[in-house]
Amino acid sequence: MKTIEHVWRLICHNKLFSAIYIFGTALALATVTMFAVVMWNKVAPVYPEYNRSETAYIQTLQMSRVSNRGYSQARMSLEAARDYFGKLPSAKKTSVMVDVWSDFFVQPENGDPDIKVRTKPTDPAFFEIYTLKFLAGKPFSEADFESGLRSTVISDGLARKAFGNIDYEEVIGREISLDFKKYKVCGVVKEGTPTEIWSYAHIFFPYTSGDYKDNGNFPLLGSFKSVMLTDDMESLKAEAKAVVDRYNSSQDEYELSLLQYPIDHIYYSLGDQGFDDEFTIGNFLLGVGMILLVLLLVPALNLSGMISGRMEERLAEMGVRKSFGATRGRLLGEVLWENLLLTVVGGIAGFILAWVLLNAGIANLLAEGDYGVDAVVTSEMILSPVIFLFAFIICCVLNIMSALVPAWRSLRRPIVQSLKEC
Repeated sequence: MKTIEHVWRLICHNKLFSAIYIFGTALALATVTMFAVVMWNKVAPVYPEYNRSETAYIQTLQMSRVSNRGYSQARMSLEAARDYFGKLPSAKKTSVMVDVWSDFFVQPENGDPDIKVRTKPTDPAFFEIYTLKFLAGKPFSEADFESGLRSTVISDGLARKAFGNIDYEEVIGREISLDFKKYKVCGVVKEGTPTEIWSYAHIFFPYTSGDYKDNGNFPLLGSFKSVMLTDDMESLKAEAKAVVDRYNSSQDEYELSLLQYPIDHIYYSLGDQGFDDEFTIGNFLLGVGMILLVLLLVPALNLSGMISGRMEERLAEMGVRKSFGATRGRLLGEVLWENLLLTVVGGIAGFILAWVLLNAGIANLLAEGDYGVDAVVTSEMILSPVIFLFAFIICCVLNIMSALVPAWRSLRRPIVQSLKEC
């Protein structure tokens, strides 16, 4: 306790040094934290994608003509998604959805301008894989799906825009107009984050209620993709490969390839969505580590120079304390505690700065949006315990990198040389 009080007095006594140190630390930590939040959001279990550790995707197929080697890469046909890859034994749950590229609009009842929305034509299994929070109602049923009824689940944001500020329970059973086609609302869910492209939409409805054309030039290609839950990724890959082999051996006109699919969530989000043959977790972490080193090295060198100059000013003080019995280890620990306290204060300021900048939209400079959608950072992402722990570790690393070497060099000087500074 006495050491901390002594350190605090030293900090207050050198206000200019402390202010510059805190400001430099805040900038460094804010930059690193923003980078970490964007990376963490890609792989962390966040709403409504809490099952990311068990999630696998099949998104793109490649079909080649054996005769002339012409080929095409596209989403799957409904037949491929449902009948070929929709019944793999290692998949605990499989959901098929349409990959929608065109714009859709909802026509509000009160005559306001049309509302541009993102749609998700899917099946009932979707709501078992993605844990969307229902604020009212429930998912469309299996019977609705099999019958192709226009039954829909909408987000709370769309409910407010389309029906006004009414209780969500009052929305259930009402009709909503999507491109002038009437859909009956069966549920209202808490809206997710636009960058979570597999789970995000304003309106969810059975794909059986629409007409989605397959690719006319190649079989098994169309506009569908699949998401699965599995706890045995290797078996799932082997089963998918067996399906491909059976198809290729059953005819000699086309050759089917799964590329790298099925892939897990980490590979999908960090490895160029299945097209990066060279992707490994080790290489990715090495690249991230190099980026973090550069982001920390420059401020650490600047702070180290400041601390070195400050230690020169304190040589006489250190010499006197050594002559009265203070050990080198004790003095070094005191210097590190002083800088750690400054680093923690700067870290808190940097964390707040990161929060402000991320909410101001700087995340769009650090992450590639999808279809022009801006990146969104929620409280759940930035207030994650992992992000807090990461920020604390960065504070400690920055403190050691900037303070240890100049402090150790100064304290190695003989007592007599230090006392000459008096």
